[in-house]
Amino acid sequence: MRPELRNPPGPAARNARRNIQRLREERRFSYAELSDRLTLAGHPISGYLLGRLEAGERRVDVDDLAAIAGVLGVTPGELLEPPAECDNCHGDPPEGFICARCGTTPVATIG
Repeated sequence: MRPELRNPPGPAARNARRNIQRLREERRFSYAELSDRLTLAGHPISGYLLGRLEAGERRVDVDDLAAIAGVLGVTPGELLEPPAECDNCHGDPPEGFICARCGTTPVATIG
């Protein structure tokens, strides 16, 4: 049983961890390889912490997000977007629902 986080991840953090995992796997990077690339980029994160991040057991901060995005060749904003590749909801489930397949929640609208 994993311990509860004091400040659990919200929808953007869940999107980021899913996108980081998807992109890391698409590029066939192990945790160790992504860690090495982050270290070369000047922002070391251990493979262990990357695994915890993808498992939702560690929050990603803005500096981590920027460094990981740079190493994966995307923008930080792209890491925050819902997973549009989901065949079920296409990253946009109906208001009030959570996609059973990818776990995406609707993006709150302001105003």
